[in-house]
Amino acid sequence: MLNSKSIPGKTHDQLMEENLSKIPIYSDEWTNFNPSDPGITILENLSAFAVLQQEQMDQIPESVRAKLLSLLGYKPQKGRGAKVYLEPHGVKENFVIPADQRFMVGDISFETTLEREMTACRVIGIYGRDEKGLHDYSFVLNKDLKIAAPIFQKEPKVGMELYLVMDRPLEPGEQGILYAKVDDRYHRNPFSGEMEQLFGELEWSCYTQDGFVPMQVEDETRGFLTDGLICFTQPELIPARYEEDMISGYVWRAVVKRADYDVKPSLQYLTGFLFPVIQKQTLVITHSFQKAAEVSLNCAMLEEGYVRVFCKEQKGSSYHLYEECLGEAEHGRFYRKRKKAFGSYDFVFDRQLFGYGPEHVRNAVKIVIYNEEMMRKYELGEIYGYDNQEIKLPKEHIVTDTFSLIAERTAQDGSKIYDFVKPGRMGEQELSYYLYENEGRIVILDAGDYVGAKLYLASIAVTLGEEGNVRAGNEFIPNGYRESIYFTNPVAGSGGRFQETLEDVRKRFVEDMNTPYTAVLESDYEALVRKVPGLCIAKAHAWLDERNGEVQIAVLPGMPGKFPVLSPIYRREIEKWLEDRRLLSTRVCVRQPVYQAVVTSGTIYVKPHYENCRQQIEQVIKRELDYVHGDQNFGQVLHFDKLFHAVEALECVGYLSEFSIAAEGNTYAVSEGADIRPDQNCLLYPGNIRLEIIDMLDEGR
Repeated sequence: MLNSKSIPGKTHDQLMEENLSKIPIYSDEWTNFNPSDPGITILENLSAFAVLQQEQMDQIPESVRAKLLSLLGYKPQKGRGAKVYLEPHGVKENFVIPADQRFMVGDISFETTLEREMTACRVIGIYGRDEKGLHDYSFVLNKDLKIAAPIFQKEPKVGMELYLVMDRPLEPGEQGILYAKVDDRYHRNPFSGEMEQLFGELEWSCYTQDGFVPMQVEDETRGFLTDGLICFTQPELIPARYEEDMISGYVWRAVVKRADYDVKPSLQYLTGFLFPVIQKQTLVITHSFQKAAEVSLNCAMLEEGYVRVFCKEQKGSSYHLYEECLGEAEHGRFYRKRKKAFGSYDFVFDRQLFGYGPEHVRNAVKIVIYNEEMMRKYELGEIYGYDNQEIKLPKEHIVTDTFSLIAERTAQDGSKIYDFVKPGRMGEQELSYYLYENEGRIVILDAGDYVGAKLYLASIAVTLGEEGNVRAGNEFIPNGYRESIYFTNPVAGSGGRFQETLEDVRKRFVEDMNTPYTAVLESDYEALVRKVPGLCIAKAHAWLDERNGEVQIAVLPGMPGKFPVLSPIYRREIEKWLEDRRLLSTRVCVRQPVYQAVVTSGTIYVKPHYENCRQQIEQVIKRELDYVHGDQNFGQVLHFDKLFHAVEALECVGYLSEFSIAAEGNTYAVSEGADIRPDQNCLLYPGNIRLEIIDMLDEGR
């Protein structure tokens, strides 16, 4: 009765009133609720203890709660922006997308992370080849058709081929990303990253001047078994045009090397080429360059014009601030800038001309770019040196991996020197601080040698968390591109989230405690089997076989066929999955499903003027008897009364006469009165339905 969920915020009297009201629910013998009753006295003491205990728990500071959860392995997960893959349309020639290029969906910002050259190459055909010849599946390139293609026919076999045909080749070493959506009628558990190829195995090659040569492919679809990306890397050899039968173009070929498919691959559509963007809005960003007197930067934010350039003049030193030389050359820390294209600039340093320049060392040049808003807010304040100094940032929900600061100090010669500092840096005399990304603040843990230094933003980006997980099919509006090219996302965004709060971590801990990782109860075994990675599991039922002293589990694979059976691959993966999760003293046996037909017979009188009465009645009977495709589980008793009333409830039915059910042959089920009890690993299905349908109007005549 003392449910901990009901205690917070309640007084002793409120808790007692609640507990007293529950006594009759659990006991009809306890009738004396007076304070003199010993049971009431015990209940009062337990309620008082619970309230006092809750008060003590409420006084535990968050820092202690966080450390306790950390000891259990539960730390707040960092926030991150959603990832989306975009497809350009209307591309006539290759073009370059700069780093930090912004794309908008409504008021949600997505950005590239790297400069990327986009190809004008397009997939123009998809063909399959087997012993009967070539089959054209190019219709799957039109996702509006909604027709799936059996790319390896009804029975995939070793040696079958699949051709992806393109209108032009990729450059040697270039990557091409395609997205494949498969027919998802059969629910498949996600594959785990380290899993071997369980079912089909494909070998990809590219057609070149030397014939077909192997190519590197990362296939999330596991041989077109699940939706996902396929990333191809063009071989270094020069591609050649392939001309044979109906195929004309540049070809990537897949050959089936193993064909142990549980569900035959059925491709809904294929699209590409794609590139990734991340949901974030970059407000300040720093780009670093190695050992260069002239650097080139392709970044869309450069068009806003707010740039600060820092150079390291000797190895191991701090940075100095350089200014743009807009007129005649003069002695000092200067650079020149020249524009090449939208967002593309060269930064030139000339030690001989200006007297100063970056040394040829690692990260010799850092270029910091601000947007207009942050140019007015990039100065954060001064480090005073007291413990846990807190500094408020101009934004909340910051992406931790993008954040860094610039610390400005005064050198012995009176010049200003600068250091770039990321959160979490530790070490003697280092500036150490912690970033609270959700709240938008930093706490300085150790000022080190930076007491009195001024802090500036070096890089900051913000995210919208789960709001960035947009649906598929949006149009993304780019900043600065011509209107002839537009961008859409064929796959939904994923992965976006804010940093977990302490309450979020606590809830995750409680959820994990309630999720079975070790099988103890029958329900634990059933829940675990339904989650075996990479398999299609429709039903699972566990029970204790006391005679053999083992837990037995019947499993129905979710694959096509009237009566599916467990393949050797399924049995092996289920047993391997349970082996690490069973109790050491428990033996486990995975059982094949068996099937039992149920015969229905009887006379049913139907009301006049109703059509399709037999069809409606048989539909209800099949629904109630179909354990294979219905919600009924293994071994579940078929209650005659439930079936009788389901038929009787039809509007067209008047009444039933001599209605009965029976297990055909009683192989895997027994009769218990009018009911049927199947074996623990048995699923019932509708057998012969022998019904005499009589119109009540005809009966009256």
